[in-house]
Amino acid sequence: MIPAYTVVVNARSKHVRFRVTIDDGLVVVVPKGFDVDRVPQLLKEKRSWLERALRHVEQQRRLQLAPDQRPTTISLPTLDQTWRLDWRLTDEAELSLSEISPFALQISGPITDAGRWQSVLRQWLVGQAKKSLVPWAIDLSEEMRIPIQRVVIRCQKTRWGSYSSKGTVSLNAQLLFIPRRVTQYVLIHEICHAVHLNHSAAYWRLVRQWEPSADQLRSELREAGVHVPAWIRFPGRLRDVEHGDAV
Repeated sequence: MIPAYTVVVNARSKHVRFRVTIDDGLVVVVPKGFDVDRVPQLLKEKRSWLERALRHVEQQRRLQLAPDQRPTTISLPTLDQTWRLDWRLTDEAELSLSEISPFALQISGPITDAGRWQSVLRQWLVGQAKKSLVPWAIDLSEEMRIPIQRVVIRCQKTRWGSYSSKGTVSLNAQLLFIPRRVTQYVLIHEICHAVHLNHSAAYWRLVRQWEPSADQLRSELREAGVHVPAWIRFPGRLRDVEHGDAV
């Protein structure tokens, strides 16, 4: 059975694209002049992807917190850690975050301001990623005998990682929310770009040399966004979780 969908005509599109979002459900973007009567058949051909996308968006919908609802724990599978959060509403002008015991954080101040506590937790997450992912990437680089110039940590909305021609590996702090084996694949993926600044056959041979399960992990990475809590993915407010595909 084909779920309900919305067709959007985009004059700049060259291909039919499907996306599934929390707010809009299934959206089919078609080029100008495209025969929309073909959409049901295309959806049937994409059934496997569509079922997976709908399932993951539903999972994310259940995981999402209301804008003013604060998490009580933070799970970081890459580090095999779970942190407990203790929230204290005070009349202080600024929010403060402190580690009150191993794997326990206290956030004090105007904690009803979602945008502010999200910002504080993002900064904390970036700090945790710098302490863990940077030395990990450097160690892997040395083990692989593929030199890189530096490793930087960001908190991007879209990319898990990237590599620049200047030798910089950029990693997303949100990697801490996904399984460790998938995070390691991302590190290997980016380090291999120091040899091949492309996605050629030679590049993928090098990746598979260091990670024989690269194809499976690459597939897992496409779906890994479901592990990332909404409060860190979308600063200040909750937005769509989107899964897209094209033909």
